[in-house]
Amino acid sequence: MEQMVEEARRVPLPFEEEISRRLRKEPQDIEEWLRDPFEEMTKRLEGELPEEFKDFVTEEETPEGKVRRYGPFIYGFSYTKEPGKEPEIKEFGNIKPSYKRIEPVPGGEREPLIDVIEQKDSYEVVAELPGVEKKDIKLHATEDSLEIRTENDRKFFKKIPFDMPVKPESSKATYTNGVLSVKIIKKEGEKKTIISLD
Repeated sequence: MEQMVEEARRVPLPFEEEISRRLRKEPQDIEEWLRDPFEEMTKRLEGELPEEFKDFVTEEETPEGKVRRYGPFIYGFSYTKEPGKEPEIKEFGNIKPSYKRIEPVPGGEREPLIDVIEQKDSYEVVAELPGVEKKDIKLHATEDSLEIRTENDRKFFKKIPFDMPVKPESSKATYTNGVLSVKIIKKEGEKKTIISLD
């Protein structure tokens, strides 16, 4: 038994040889030693990246050389509590949690922070669109939803469903200091007719 223990001590562990090899390197090689695993991991990540997510990887020329930038990746949520209603939590950003992992939205579009205020006869939709010019905002309304899209470097997209039908032609929108406000009148409910009994 003692002989087996002695032999086990003489045989180097697989990683001990690698560590001693790396420690023998010169000081300037240490930076390369630390960088290698991350570069390898990044290359593997880029290789697995689906085509529709390539918008999230850009290359820039800097004084130190070429640099790859990833993102921007944005994720957040808003919490709304109104009297007499259940609290509401809404997600926004350009990534969404999935059953596998957090995944970017194809095309790099961000989901803006939205607040829908329901009034007796209308809806008001307030959206935060920082860094967007008024001319780059495209709005489309139907009887059951409002679509907000921007067409510039900062891509935003959101389709907001309404609980009740609205009159798309009644929409009025304003945009000031990065905040979009859209007011849409609800369609009037069907008028009730009184039926007399004979």
